[in-house]
Amino acid sequence: HVACMIPAEGSDMTEAKPPPTLEEFRARAATTGLPLTAEDIEHLHKGYVGLLQLMERIPSHWAWAAEPPHVFHADE
Repeated sequence: HVACMIPAEGSDMTEAKPPPTLEEFRARAATTGLPLTAEDIEHLHKGYVGLLQLMERIPSHWAWAAEPPHVFHADE
């Protein structure tokens, strides 16, 4: 049923799982192959968790405004 896949009004973020711990984030970062220092990973984790918290505060009816535009014309 298609209706089962559509979330109920206001339930967009209610079932969000908790953000990754620093250890989980460190493990994910290790798989990227990027030369990240422990300090880099701490900064990235803090920013990632902060971004997730900010996203939870954006009302779902404004979510479209957070998306980048699909078409950009320099002459407009």
